[in-house]
Amino acid sequence: MFMSLHPMELFHLAELQLSTGSDVEKLAALQLLERSLVPAAGGGEEACPAAVMRGVVGCLKDRAGARSATKVLLALCLAEGNRHVAVEAGAVAEVVEAMPEMEGAVAERALAALELMCTVAEGAAELRAHALSVPMMVSMMENMAGRGKEYAISILAVIYIGAGEQAPPSEEVARAVVLALQGDCSARGRRKGAQLLKALLQDDEEENEKENGKLELLTQEGEGEGEGEGGGGG
Repeated sequence: MFMSLHPMELFHLAELQLSTGSDVEKLAALQLLERSLVPAAGGGEEACPAAVMRGVVGCLKDRAGARSATKVLLALCLAEGNRHVAVEAGAVAEVVEAMPEMEGAVAERALAALELMCTVAEGAAELRAHALSVPMMVSMMENMAGRGKEYAISILAVIYIGAGEQAPPSEEVARAVVLALQGDCSARGRRKGAQLLKALLQDDEEENEKENGKLELLTQEGEGEGEGEGGGGG
């Protein structure tokens, strides 16, 4: 019966269950959305209501609901308009913070959804602002294989490429990327990794140039003071 629901009827029913239902009803709502949206490979053409997205995002940290929640979130984020809705619902922070409890296919789907959310400006900004983004993505990159590693590398690239002075320290990340690329990695992952390494090494060079510039300035100031003292003594 539910499979023939119009998308807006589907969202309305899911919203009721996700917002006021019991844990069992919330899980049923997620599974309903999963059966309806995942086969559509893009979440359908209808925009996801904010209340439904908040309900889906709120289940990411729930062990029982994470499997379906990541499937639904990824399906919805395949539509660009829904990425904005997901970011506004706090999905970036929820995915980052839920990572330690995720593994296998669940973690891979969550990373894929996060990568998609970072294609919109506000999503990338949320990612860069979160204190756990870098350590969580480094951990995923080190511990996952295949697509999971690829997504983690791509997300780290979002953090560092074009972030300017907002980017966190990069030396340890660069070492982790090198190790990750030495293992099993997809062609796309290697391309993203090479771009990321270039950005990381460039950041290190710029930081070294700044430090060298400061050192030269201090040296010049010291020499100037020494000359002044010498002149006064004569």
